[in-house]
Order: sequence, then structure tokens, then C-alpha cells
Amino acid sequence: MDAAEDKDVQLQRASSELLLEFESSLPRFLWISSSKSQVTPDQRPSQRLRKTVRHRTTADLIKLLEPFQEWPQLLDPRLSTITTTLVNAYIEHLHRRRHDGYKRSEKRPGPTLTMPQAICKMLYTLCKIRGPKVISRFFNNEPRYIEPMLDAFQEWSSISPGGQIGPTSKPSYMTWEERYVMLLWLSHLMLTPFDLASVSSEGLTAEDNLPEIGLPLGLPSIALRVITISAEHLRSPSKEREAAVALLARLVLRPDMLQAGLLKALVTWAVSSLTTESPVSFSIYAHIGVLSFIAHTVALADAAAIQPFLLPLFECIQKINAQTSPLSKDIMSSALARKVNIKILRAITTIILQLNSTSLSLVASPGVGVILEEVIEHLLTALADKDTPVRFSASKALSVITVKLEPEMASEVVQAVVSSLEENVIWEEYQEDLFHASNDTSNQSYSGTKQRNLGAVNAVQWQGLILTLAHLLFRRSPPPKQLPIILNALILALSFEQRSSTGNSVGTNVRDAACFGIWSLARRYTTKELLAVDTSTVRAAECHHQRLSILQILANELVVAASIDPSGNIRRGASAALQELIGRHPDTTDKGVSLIQIVDYHAVALRSRALEEVAIGAAELSSLYWDALMDGLLGWRAICAPDADSRRLSALTISKFAVVRGLEGIESSIEQVRESLSKLENRNVEKRHGLLLALVAILQKASGNFEQDHLTVGSTISQCRLWEIFHSDVLFNDRNFTSSTLRPELTAEAACSLVSALAKNASGVSDWVTRPSSETLACCTHIVTLSLVRSEDTVIRCAAEAAENLFNVLENDVKEDMVKSWLGKLSLEKSTRLQSPGNGLGCITALGTIFHRYEKVTPTCQAILDTLTTQSGPRMDIDTRVAALKSLRVGIIPSGVMTESISNVLSNSLEDYTIDQRGDVGSLVRIEAIRVVQVALQHDLLDEATKQRLVSRVVGLAVEKLDKVRFCAWSCLENTWAYLRPGENPPK
Repeated sequence: MDAAEDKDVQLQRASSELLLEFESSLPRFLWISSSKSQVTPDQRPSQRLRKTVRHRTTADLIKLLEPFQEWPQLLDPRLSTITTTLVNAYIEHLHRRRHDGYKRSEKRPGPTLTMPQAICKMLYTLCKIRGPKVISRFFNNEPRYIEPMLDAFQEWSSISPGGQIGPTSKPSYMTWEERYVMLLWLSHLMLTPFDLASVSSEGLTAEDNLPEIGLPLGLPSIALRVITISAEHLRSPSKEREAAVALLARLVLRPDMLQAGLLKALVTWAVSSLTTESPVSFSIYAHIGVLSFIAHTVALADAAAIQPFLLPLFECIQKINAQTSPLSKDIMSSALARKVNIKILRAITTIILQLNSTSLSLVASPGVGVILEEVIEHLLTALADKDTPVRFSASKALSVITVKLEPEMASEVVQAVVSSLEENVIWEEYQEDLFHASNDTSNQSYSGTKQRNLGAVNAVQWQGLILTLAHLLFRRSPPPKQLPIILNALILALSFEQRSSTGNSVGTNVRDAACFGIWSLARRYTTKELLAVDTSTVRAAECHHQRLSILQILANELVVAASIDPSGNIRRGASAALQELIGRHPDTTDKGVSLIQIVDYHAVALRSRALEEVAIGAAELSSLYWDALMDGLLGWRAICAPDADSRRLSALTISKFAVVRGLEGIESSIEQVRESLSKLENRNVEKRHGLLLALVAILQKASGNFEQDHLTVGSTISQCRLWEIFHSDVLFNDRNFTSSTLRPELTAEAACSLVSALAKNASGVSDWVTRPSSETLACCTHIVTLSLVRSEDTVIRCAAEAAENLFNVLENDVKEDMVKSWLGKLSLEKSTRLQSPGNGLGCITALGTIFHRYEKVTPTCQAILDTLTTQSGPRMDIDTRVAALKSLRVGIIPSGVMTESISNVLSNSLEDYTIDQRGDVGSLVRIEAIRVVQVALQHDLLDEATKQRLVSRVVGLAVEKLDKVRFCAWSCLENTWAYLRPGENPPK
């Protein structure tokens, strides 16, 4: 449920040491120096560059950089020095290769890398962490390195693993990191301000392997070589395809290449390759590469230069989106292709809008309005795409286009997005414990008895729509008059949750988008505009008091999300949005400064800390946050969580909330839990489990915090009529304890825990406080009896504890009947042991737990003792013997009882070596017997002969080969040495 430690804080502390170690190791990694003086990064060594380095050494250095992916900005202070050192070493290698005849070996090395490969691996790691746009700024941009880079790339690409060089060889020896970095570097060199013809060497023969492109005549050799290399790597399935796209786009957009007509030739080739069926089948990556080239070119091109090609490109993309041909269907089957299509439509539409607002104009058919309608319709549909990257791209594209529209048309787009959010939202009206569903969401005048049900909506579409609203708010596209409907959607999305058929959460992305939307809203809109929002028009804010401002309502919702949301990303996102909200709009929320100090970005990283510290701290600030957090804890995030550990932790948190307000808070919390239980459906097992555990935790916390006022606590609990809960047929019918489809172990655990807590509290108050009736106690006894037949350890422990505490309030004859029923079940189980092993474990544990309630000379006491020794015998199954020995250790021995039958049982158990398909299961019996012997020695219940016999066997077990048995025996001897050898220290 929690991470071990906050990794961000850990990285921040260790960043300086990691960077220092990397910088000190880098010069020795790159250069060979004969001098013993240390080489610093800003000093060039006097010796030569290494030709090869070990794989392991390179990997060790990269491991120092990879942790910075969590926080890339920590690299910035030393990023320039590190990158420049690597770039200079690479240039030195190119220089020696060209002038000194330094060539790469044609044989594949074993555990080593060539120096260019090692440098490119590190540069790629930096690109992965900090982004290629940032790292490429540190590349050398001198034009004189264009041709050496191209020569090296083509030579190294033609080396095959077998050492053969030729034009048809596959680039299998050159690593993909090397190709990626070199192509990225070449794209940076394409920014040179000189014409490529002026920097191309004369006499070079250009390789024209792409006759289908129809290149214009007179292109310089550098351009031809770049086109050949880029076109080849556009088909690559790996990362170098992105660098090849950037290289080709930079080339065609150069002024000299525009004059030569290269842009027209490549756009025509790209459109033809995407729309014309070819007899030669290409992989999907080839089509993705061409689409990426179009997207990159349209995004970087000047509007006047790309204008003649906008309509052909738009028609091409629309044909692909229509999926009218096998080729287009193949392309649209890829999520990456759909994402790139959206980028192209976004770039084309923004340029069309830009040209339409100036004196430049497009062809009348199709008109700008038709293009806009088709693009917006496609983007709204893409918001429900099954793949997250496509939805991300569609939401951003829709916001970028909307911000460039006229205000009236922009409002229509926002309204369309919000209207899509209202589909399939059901508002349920609660009347006399029955829900009446209504699909009418248009009526904004509503009563306070309705609650939303988002179970029927499409979670994938909601994420796309909420993310679109967030992007629109970030660009301040919606006018303030549309804020109420947007706020309604954001508040709904902040608590959105759905689960798949396998039980996995599918609502996390929706809540994450809502956090981004609220953050954007707080950042882009003024305090006056937000305070002017009428909260009565925000339907999702119905649960808050009408007198609160929308800023206070948002603060309440964000505090709940940041404190108790099960996802760490959502907690941090809500914390960031809360800090932005309070920081941008000061003095608008109750105790805002103190609140953001408590709901800190790092404090909410661990869920246990967020629940136990952050939530409690926020609740102590104001009753507004107490009420909001208590409602949240009783919802799906906490007490209804799918995992039992989260529900147990949430129950403890609710108990801490209760005592914040003293006795009034205890009574209020109990009433809220009881109200939730009264509305509970029988099939909602997880929520029933969590609510019952919350009652238990409140009772235990109240008794512990108000020991001096125990009478008042008992009166408060009695006034809440908690004992009446056990009369509910919905909560505690027999089917809930027996039907496997209803997970009876959860109900049994929670019900027994509640019985135990109430019985323990009732036994400590005065007689005038209302005590449970005989009918209520009969219901409790029945619950405990049903739970004792379970085999789960947690249920058995809770049922045994409930039985012990229930004995404090039961009449003697009832207690005798309970014990006799347990003894009768065990005697019956003895005859059916092989058919139903382990069914009597609960009764065995309960007998040991309540043994100390009897006098040692009573017949009942003797019957319990005889039964437990019988159940410990060798004829019983292993689980029964372990449970019986544990009962001897917990209940019998501490009561001062030691008989000859018990000593014989212990002697036999210490030598149990039973083996079955599970292995040495007898070790479980031996371990439990060692623990019983330890307790008996500590209570000094053994005579000398028995002590000698049992201790000698424990000493033998201290040298056996099983670690767990050996350690348990050693621990027994060490802890009881003072009883065995008084006055002597145990041997080391």
C-alpha cells in the first residue's frame, strides 16, 4: 500500500554525490593519461582518447544518471559541463578518424564498446532524462562537421557483424543509441545559416537510392546523403525514427532547399505513399515515419511556405481516418499513427485559422468552416479512444484549436465537451430507503436528496473530456460565464471511480485530469471571477453548505483527495492544485496558509502518513475540513476500498477523527457510521466490513482516550444504541457467514470485532447504563458460534477474543451451554477428522482463551483440559495439533496448570517429524511445542524430571538443520536460561 520511502526526497539528498561521482569518473572513462595527476572535466588531458571501453564500466556510469528521471531539473547545474565533455570527446574521435586513419574494428568486440558507442549511450541517457531539445543545444553546430558526421555514419552503418563492408550490408553492428544521437546531431547541424552547396565537398558522388521520390535536380551532395539516410531510418521501429524525422524536416525547411523545390517533392512523395496501394508491403513503422515527417514539417514550417500543401495534406489525412481502403485500415490500427494524425490535423487547422485571419486566403472549397467542423468532430470522437496517448493528443489539439476560434464558436466547443460529460450520468433520488433513478440531468433545480451515480459512464471518454477542459482552462479559453458547468464537471471528476471486471481501478486517469483542471482554473482566472460563481448552480457542490464560496468548496474537495485518495499521483496532484489555489487566491479559504503547510506535496506521498497525519492535521484546523474528510473516509476511497488493509487503516483514521471533537465527535461519528450501515445493500461486503471495523476502532479509541471518564463514554455509546445493530437481518443473517459468494470471512471478522469491543465496554460501566438484552446477547452468541467454524486465522483470532469478552456479560448458564457446544463439536470432529480437517480450530482457540475464566477444580475446566490434550495428540491433523498447542501456551499454562498428560503431549510433539506433500509439516508442531515449553519454564511449572526430559529435546532441536526450528529452540534456551541455571549467563 505504501512505498518504502519518498524517492524524491531521497534523490534530492543524493543528487550532489551522484553528480560529483559521475564528473570525477568521466575524464578517466574517456581519456588515457600517463600522468598520475587527476584530470578534471574542464581540463583536456594530454593523452589520447580511448578506443574501447568495457560494457560494465559504461553501465556503471549510466546508473549514476538514471535516478534523475524522477527529477530531471536536478541535473541542470552540471548538465552543460557533462554534455560538453561528451560532445568534445566525440568530436575528437571524428577528427582522429578523418586525419589519422582511425577506423572502427570490423569485428564485433566481446565485453567492450567502441568509444562513440559508449558516448552515444550516455548522450541518449541524458536525452531520455532531460529531453532531446535540451541536450541538442549543447551539440557542436559548426558546419565543418556535417560531412565528417555523414562519412562516419555511412561507414559504420555498412559494417556487418562478420566484418564485411558493402552497400547492401545491414546496419546491425551500429547500436541504435549511436544512430539516434548521430541523426539528432545532424538535425542540429542542419540549422547552419550557409547554403549546403557552399559546404559540400566537390567531386563527391551522391548516392540516389530513392528514385520514387522524384528529387529535383541540382541538389547538393549533403542534401542527397541526408535524404538517403533519413528515408532509410523512417522505417525503423526504434527510437532513431524520431531523430530521422527531425533531420528530414529540418532539411526540407531550409531556405535553400525550399528554393530548390525539395519540400514539394517530399510532400508529394509522402502523400502518395500514404494513399497509394503498393505491391511492396511496408511495415506499419514506415507509415508512422512518413506521418511523423508530415506532422513535424507542418508544425515547423512557415505558414506562407506550407500553404500550397495544406489542402492536399488535409484530404490525405481525412482519407486515412475514414478507413476506406486496406492501407488506411492498417495505418489506423496503430495508436501511434492515430496520435500523429491528430497532430497533423491540429497543425493544419491552426495554420488555416492563422491565414484566414490575415490577408492570405485559401481555396474556397472546402471552406474553413467545413474543415473546422470535420476536425472538431474527429477530435471529439478521439477523446474516447481506447489508447491514452491518442486521448492526450486529442485533448491538447482541441484546446489549441479552440483558443484560436471566435468567442462564440469557442463557447460552443466548451458546451459540446460539457454536454458529452452529462451522458449516462444518473442522479438517484433517495426516498424511504429506496432509490428511484432518473436520467433527467437538464433540470438544475434539485432537492438535497439526490446523489450522482457515474457507474454507467465511459471512464475512458471522461478522462479525455476532463483533460480537454483542463487544457481549455489552462489557455483561458472558456469565458467566466461558463465556469459553473465546468466546475460541476471538475468536482464530479475529482471523486470519479470505476472498476473493471477484474477489479482494477479505471478512474485514476479521470481524477488526475481533474487535478490538472483545478490547477489550471486557479492559475488562469482571477479571484473576483471565481468568487462571482454562484455555488447553487454547481450541482456537484450540493453536499457542501450553500454559503461557502466556490474556492472553499474546491479547497475542501482537494483536501479530501490529497489526504485519502488511494493513488499517490492523485494525492500529490491534489496537493499541488491546493497550493496553487490558496497561493493564487489568498484569504479566500479557511486557514489556508496553515492548510497548505499540512497538506504538503511530500507529506502525502505515503498513504499511511496521508491518512494518519495529514488528514488528522487538516481536520484539527477547521470543522469544514473535518466534515469533508469524514464524508470522504466513509466513501469509496477509504472505508469501501477493495483491499482489506486499506479498510483497516481507514477505520483507525476514523477513530482518530472521532476523538478530535471529544465525546461529541464520538457520538457524531458513530451516528454517521450507523446511518451508512442502514443504507447498505447486502451484497456490498467490502463496505460492510469497513463500516463495522470503523465502529470497533471508534469504541477502542474512545475507551483508551477517556479512561477517566469511562462512565460518560459508556453512556454515549449506549445512547447510540449500537447493540441494536445485531438485530439487523441485512447485516448479520446466516448467509453472510456461510455463503462463499459473500466473502463470509470479512463479515465474520468485523462482526466478532464489534461484539468484542461492545462486550468489553459494557463490562466496565456502572449498572445504571443500559446493558444488552438477552435477545441481543443471543444474537451475539450466534455470530460468534458461526465465526468459530471458519478456518481463517484472522477470523479465529477475532472470534476467540469476542468469546472471551462476551463471557463478561453472559449469564453462567449461557456460558456453560456455549462451552458444551464447543466441546461437542470437537468430539464430533474427532470422528470426521479425515473428511473435514481444521473445522474445529476456532473452538480449540476459544477454549484456550476462556480457560482462565473458570476455577481449576470445576468439571468444565477439566473437560476443557482433557479436550485440548486430546486434540494435541498424534492422531490429529497437523493444523489441529498446532492450534491445540497454541491454546495450551496462551490459556492453560499461564493459568498455572501443568499435568502429566500435557508433559507427555509436549514430549511427543518435540519429536514430531510428520512429512506430507507440503514437506516437513511436523516442524510446525515442533516449533509450537518449543514455545509451550518456554512458557512452562518461565512459569516454573515443571518438576526436575520433566524439565530434564523436555529441555534435553529442545537442546537437540537447537542443532537440527531447519533454520526456523533451530532459531526457535535457541531463543527458548536463551530466554529461559535464568530458570535453568540461576546465576549463570547463557553461553555465547
